[in-house]
Amino acid sequence: MRMSDENGGTLPEGCEHVLERVYEFLDHELDEASGDAIRQHLVDCEPCLDRFDVEQAVKALVNRCCGNDLAPDHLRARVLSRLAQARQTPSA
Repeated sequence: MRMSDENGGTLPEGCEHVLERVYEFLDHELDEASGDAIRQHLVDCEPCLDRFDVEQAVKALVNRCCGNDLAPDHLRARVLSRLAQARQTPSA
């Protein structure tokens, strides 16, 4: 499914790729080369920069409002257990 711009048109492929990975970029989960490529795209593409700014603001708001909440112990244990299982499962 292709992403659309604010006017309902489809985004260029490069823009779509950047916006699909914006949260990975914001969370510093990308390798250096991918991060650099997205950073350069944002410098060159004002519409993507505008969307990025909105996503960054939403993330900051969520962090400010919910950043101090702790998961219940039973949920934390379940998530850690699933992560351990996923690490033991060979990837295809």
